Amino acid sequence: IPAPRDATEATLEEIDFFEVPENRSLIFQREGAKCFYCLRRIGDDNFVIEHVVSRPTGDNSYRNVVAACLQCNNRKGSSGAEEFLRTLYREALLSASEFEDRISHLERLKSGELKPAV
Repeated sequence: IPAPRDATEATLEEIDFFEVPENRSLIFQREGAKCFYCLRRIGDDNFVIEHVVSRPTGDNSYRNVVAACLQCNNRKGSSGAEEFLRTLYREALLSASEFEDRISHLERLKSGELKPAV
């Protein structure tokens, strides 16, 4: 007999965190008011919700969107998140420990471990 599914989990997987303004703020809070990529402080006037895997391939789930500063959003474009993090590291915009931390967060995001507080 399969274990009963957690209703909260199923609902969380279906929530649109890109288009719905209230849900966008949950992603901002999850990131601790810092850009997911470069770790700069962000606020209501200088952040966007960014797709880790660009559309149409990526979706609007919490596993695929992050809060990012405008500069990182513009620079990343449609490149992959890991590739972009490597660029930031090569340009000395992330230290080695910050780079490793960001890669770890990216893996945790993809696996569903970095859930927003709903």
